[in-house]
Amino acid sequence: MIHLFPADADLHRAIPTGAPAPSYPTDIESLEGELALTRAELRQALGDLRGLRGNAECQVAGLTPRQRQIMGAVLAGHPSKNIAADLGISRRTVENHRAAIMRKTGTRSLPALARLALAAEPAE
Repeated sequence: MIHLFPADADLHRAIPTGAPAPSYPTDIESLEGELALTRAELRQALGDLRGLRGNAECQVAGLTPRQRQIMGAVLAGHPSKNIAADLGISRRTVENHRAAIMRKTGTRSLPALARLALAAEPAE
């Protein structure tokens, strides 16, 4: 038997009743094996994250204080024109700093720069 529930005016979704329940391990050895694998995967992921954080911290540490200031403003969504006005420098100087930031960090896009900056932040 299938019950139909209207999702919207044009689409109906079928939900079968009496579907088989998902199978889960029932013996202790299987559960322990899956748990050990999960722990190993978590340790590996944690090690990977620590490596990424260290790499990101080194890349951001290579920036000058002015470049870090401009990176923060760029990542906050401010256009170069506004950053220049706020800092009392030319728009071209801001663009040169932005190019240097991208080159020094090895990023090719603002989303990549944002991920790098987020990874470089100290853990709380």
